[in-house]
Amino acid sequence: MKKEYDILKVVAILMVLVSHSTYYIISTKYGGIDYQQYLEQNMSLVLYKIFDKVREILYYFHMPMFMALSGAFYYLQVKRDKWINFMLILKQKIKRLVIPFVIFTLLYVFPIKYFSNYFEYTTFSRAVLGQLFLIGNNHLWYLFTLFIIFIISFFTLKREIKFATIIIFYVLHILSYKVDPLLFKAPLQFLFYFSMGFAFESKREKYNQFISKKRNYVLILSTVFVLITLLNFNLKYTYTLVSKILVELLAILGSLLTYSISYLISRKERSGSSYFFKLILMNGLGIYIFSDPLNYLILYISYSLNSQFMFSPFGIIFMVVLRFFITLFVSLIVTVIFKKCFKKYTWLVN
Repeated sequence: MKKEYDILKVVAILMVLVSHSTYYIISTKYGGIDYQQYLEQNMSLVLYKIFDKVREILYYFHMPMFMALSGAFYYLQVKRDKWINFMLILKQKIKRLVIPFVIFTLLYVFPIKYFSNYFEYTTFSRAVLGQLFLIGNNHLWYLFTLFIIFIISFFTLKREIKFATIIIFYVLHILSYKVDPLLFKAPLQFLFYFSMGFAFESKREKYNQFISKKRNYVLILSTVFVLITLLNFNLKYTYTLVSKILVELLAILGSLLTYSISYLISRKERSGSSYFFKLILMNGLGIYIFSDPLNYLILYISYSLNSQFMFSPFGIIFMVVLRFFITLFVSLIVTVIFKKCFKKYTWLVN
């Protein structure tokens, strides 16, 4: 695996954890939480809105980037003729994606959300269905979506990707705005970014050479990203269509920017050599699987112990930091323990 991809993968995981550490409200017909309603019109609300903007910015590109990264890895596998027939990829992806999705949804995500009062206002059956069919906000949608995308990609993405294929995927991406539920929406939405990552990997070496020669490229890319982000903040409520176009640009710009920075870091001799970095890298999927439900538990316990503190200005900052580090370290520890205790089933979190 290329060193810059290792760095990018770790950065992407940390971005997911940060974006999941800021919310106080998740609202669906199949469960949710709402601690945001207790925030008053003071400095606490201002700080919360700042963190919410950070979350919004990360959401512009961190999941498109994750999908693009998966697409790049898929290109490397196609290049090695790894997937020689359909049944091989079908069995492998059911094992690596669908089975973990079902098992951890039922045995980990659901119980933790249940004890966090996530399903306080819905029935047990609706709660289970909401999590399994991705209509009740289940962060493991990524696994099921990736499974569908891999199956489609087997038939459509070859070594030499056709421009027409990318155009078709982009049309499907646009149409996904009108599709519900997430079970169908997400594969259509992210197939385009997966294919972009696939195409990018075929040109990655040339792109790296370009970055190396253009010293101001990252600075220019960063400036453009910031300017478009600010423009979107001002237009999103009045010019919806323009805002959607800007968000599409930000998804690509943010992904390219993060990759470019990762590549420049990778050129340093000792980058990515620390033990903790390697620990996150080797346990990335497990961290993703086990982290987010802990947020609901942390919020529930914090509210039960001292409801006033988590709504104070200092409490807002403290909760974001606390949630980030707890979700990171606990999910990492759980993953390591899982691998040691269930050695025959390590494929569930690899």
